[in-house]
Amino acid sequence: MAKKVKKTAKKVVKKVLDKTELDEKIVAEYKENQTLYDTIACYIKCYGGYLLAVGAGCTFGASLLWGTILLAAAGGWAYWQVCKCKACKANMPGGTCCNG
Repeated sequence: MAKKVKKTAKKVVKKVLDKTELDEKIVAEYKENQTLYDTIACYIKCYGGYLLAVGAGCTFGASLLWGTILLAAAGGWAYWQVCKCKACKANMPGGTCCNG
């Protein structure tokens, strides 16, 4: 019985792995609109901390714990951006990570 289940499971996994059409479609869609997706990801990376900070401010009224967690996340996000961003390291005037 166990061998039959194992054999059936292998067949199912093989069928799933053979169906890569969805992956290929996703990759093709990304390559087709790569600049748009990269720009969206860049702005999320650059300005996501502001969204967390606003969320923390709004959440403080409902829950001090969750507001503090979101505020700490916003601080961590800001620290990560300053340390990893080439434009920020170079002190480019008006430069953001999205420009460099």
